[in-house]
Amino acid sequence: MSCCGQGRMALKASPSGVLPTGVTPMAGSSMGRAATPMRYLGAAPVVVRGAFTGAAYPFSAMRAVQMVDARDVAGLLKRGIFRRGP
Repeated sequence: MSCCGQGRMALKASPSGVLPTGVTPMAGSSMGRAATPMRYLGAAPVVVRGAFTGAAYPFSAMRAVQMVDARDVAGLLKRGIFRRGP
């Protein structure tokens, strides 16, 4: 698993300013922000908004683990359908 810093460095190294294949920024936030992996415990696809950032985080059974801005973690945990970590 790559960290946010690797994506930022890849972007700086890219002359076109486009991230290389396989490097994706964390949803809804600036690259370089602290991120926490969150696991969705449900089965139906959902898109949740971070209470702090307003970022949209899509989860499903196939994409159960997503990187979430650390400032949004507390709000997701309150929902009861998420837990920290992969």
